[in-house]
Amino acid sequence: MRIIAGKFKGRSLITMKDKSIRPTTDRVKESIFNLLQGCVEDANVLDLFAGSGALGIEALSRGAHSVTFADRSNDSIETVNTNLKKVSGKINVIRKDFLSTIDYLSARKEKFDLIFLDPPYKQGLDKVAIDKIDESGILAEDGIIVVERSREDEPLKLSNGFRAVNVRDYGSVTVMLVQKSTACAVTGTFDPFTLGHKFLVSKALELFDEVHVVILDNPEKKTELSVDKRLKLIETSTRRMGGVVKATYYDGLTIDYCKENDIQYIIRGIRNETDYEYEKAMASWNKEHGNVETLLIPAEDAEISSTLVREKIKNGDDLVGLVDEDILLQLRRR
Repeated sequence: MRIIAGKFKGRSLITMKDKSIRPTTDRVKESIFNLLQGCVEDANVLDLFAGSGALGIEALSRGAHSVTFADRSNDSIETVNTNLKKVSGKINVIRKDFLSTIDYLSARKEKFDLIFLDPPYKQGLDKVAIDKIDESGILAEDGIIVVERSREDEPLKLSNGFRAVNVRDYGSVTVMLVQKSTACAVTGTFDPFTLGHKFLVSKALELFDEVHVVILDNPEKKTELSVDKRLKLIETSTRRMGGVVKATYYDGLTIDYCKENDIQYIIRGIRNETDYEYEKAMASWNKEHGNVETLLIPAEDAEISSTLVREKIKNGDDLVGLVDEDILLQLRRR
């Protein structure tokens, strides 16, 4: 193994004596840092399953501000320390298992811009580590977790609040870049989904990585379209928006949905003063009872409403300008 780039480029690194340990190959290492361009310089880095320390040392060579190496294996720590004699920088070496390491760093209020996870394959430790990292708060606000795993492993199911921003396969290895995902909920009955609703989703995507369009039950409203039909219309209308939009149905309170899905914000549209007063009161209730913030966004066109669209459908009137072109035909058939 060698250091591929940076101020220590070309220097050789030793691997561990334990042949059962699988070091990251130079090819995969180079691919990882190609994905991380612009994210390494001045970063605080944690190499959590350090092994030989190759990933952390490569980050150090490429301008990382600091690198913390952690592993429970004495052989690993001995190898890391030997390799570190060939480089210099702000370095910390910890001999603990990954859970204890995270607790230790959290207690010290440490924050990391990059965390490398290369645990033993087929044990589910990457999932456990990500959940622990989330709980501990050691990942910086825009931090990245780099996960190296076997392509034969079960798919990694990320917890709410995380998303894979890049996934690449290199031979038998899969590399994932994982980040915290900001999410909001756009709620309503959506009977049907209008261009007014689509405008709200577009504004939400300007502010958040992920938007949940949530159909909620409203006993005061009699709906014309089934839940399945409304979900299909939402999915069709938002599929070209270029962001992460999830259409879903929830039989309960908005604040409960937000709690279950790690969502901190609700977005609601307002068309007039009456809307504003009602939504302001609901926003206060949601904050008090669910600690969820509500963002109120003025409608782009205050005349558009689901009620108007339903009336137009019944009268056989033109729906152009009221609903997305992709769902016009479906509504006309109805």
